[in-house]
Amino acid sequence: MNDNRQSPQLPLKIEGACTSPDWSKAISFAPEQPPVLPMICQDKDTAQVLMLGYVSKETLTETLNSGLAVFWSRSRASRWQKGETSGNVLRISRILTDCDADCLLAIVEPQGPACHRNSVTCFDGQQTQGEFSETDVGWSALARLQRTLESRAGGADPESYTYKLLNAGIDRVLRKLGEECTETILAAKNSTITGNADEFLSESADLLYHWLVAVNALKRHPAEILEVLRSREGGPRRVPAQKI
Repeated sequence: MNDNRQSPQLPLKIEGACTSPDWSKAISFAPEQPPVLPMICQDKDTAQVLMLGYVSKETLTETLNSGLAVFWSRSRASRWQKGETSGNVLRISRILTDCDADCLLAIVEPQGPACHRNSVTCFDGQQTQGEFSETDVGWSALARLQRTLESRAGGADPESYTYKLLNAGIDRVLRKLGEECTETILAAKNSTITGNADEFLSESADLLYHWLVAVNALKRHPAEILEVLRSREGGPRRVPAQKI
């Protein structure tokens, strides 16, 4: 995986609107069970909401110390680490509280499907047996493509176009990126003549794909580029308007 982002330091610290949850607002679902608060798990890269679970004081402390999502199972009346059996753990990047301190948000890196149905999220609609329609939000499809590229780069499918292109070397990757840039520009110009943007949209998708391939070929991660964009928000103009 070409991910140069730093791993979070353990134990994790609670962030967000409040520095700690308000356990006076926690609910006990049965007399013999500890009071719990809800914790939403959101994918760090795709921004998809993966699942909702409940944490007790003890399981939240374990989560903060281990960096893995640990919940209180109401049905089992016991501690439950997500993925302890399946291996599909949720690695915690950050944990935040809401403004009322009665709900937690865990930003996670899933190591497999989040749902027991083997779907990416617990909210995905089931189309047929074993097939689901993902609950996309924002640019989640692009983040999923990045994960696919990482898998292909690692040799998951040696016959794939991605694997062969990356193994052809950086010069070939960049030449293809340049070709896609030109084709996208031409398609954009054509759309102003024909009034049809289908070709432009298709070429733009090809351009995004080859841009991601170049990012991976250079052993970088798209998140690093997003950090640069974030650093520019609200900053001074980089190019005077009259020079555009």
